[in-house]
Amino acid sequence: MVDGYWGKPTANYDWCEDNYVLTPYVAEFWNALSSLPTLTVGLYFLLKARRHAYGYRFEVAGAMLAVVGLGSAAFHGTLTRWGQILDEVPMLYSSSVFLWIAGSLDARGRDAAATRRSDLLGAGLTLWCVVITAAYLNGGFELFFIAYAGTVAAVAVTSVKAARASLEPAVAKKYCYWAFGIYVGGFLCLWVPEQVFCGNRLHAHHHSPLQDLPLPLHAFFHVTSSAGPLSWLTFAAFEELRSTKRKPTIRWGRHVLLWGAKGPEVVPRVKNV
Repeated sequence: MVDGYWGKPTANYDWCEDNYVLTPYVAEFWNALSSLPTLTVGLYFLLKARRHAYGYRFEVAGAMLAVVGLGSAAFHGTLTRWGQILDEVPMLYSSSVFLWIAGSLDARGRDAAATRRSDLLGAGLTLWCVVITAAYLNGGFELFFIAYAGTVAAVAVTSVKAARASLEPAVAKKYCYWAFGIYVGGFLCLWVPEQVFCGNRLHAHHHSPLQDLPLPLHAFFHVTSSAGPLSWLTFAAFEELRSTKRKPTIRWGRHVLLWGAKGPEVVPRVKNV
């Protein structure tokens, strides 16, 4: 284990990528660099949410996704405890915002009662995040991990239910299922193998063949962790605009915040009034 600018890791996890190989200022260069697409995808969606008036919940979702990317870069770049906190805590808040949106989708449209339910759900999830964060900061990592996994599972169940109830199920199911397929596929094919064959390098001292790869698997997992949420946000924004009778369509185009790649944009044909 090589010590660089940030010193010995104070985080409780050190990933498979060898530390300080390319520069003494970044602990895990490729893992840190590959975190930036999550930041820029979040900014991209925030920009589109403001431009097309998806609603404040969607703006918060884009902003929180960007914070997750920034925190991930801080964690992998420094391997410090505070970097780890900046990575993991926003993950819970971001997934909770996604659950807030998913729980507020209604194929029948939006009325005053639905708005009140959405506000109550948002308040409840905020309290949930505060309680779990307090437990996490006091050493309850296991509880935090279970809470995060449970929140993501709730997003999945609620989203699939909303997609099946959609009045335009072909579009809704496509982006909803793609979202979870990409995210879960990345988790199973990229995140899990590193845990099994490489382990936590703070404790595992064996050489893993994964360390010989030109790029770590975890870096590719970050890419799937950007594409999956963007697909989900596209599904959710489409359903939101459809339920409010704004006749959305989905266009694909290149954008600098998507690193020149093509990405979806939900465009309403009826302006918000």
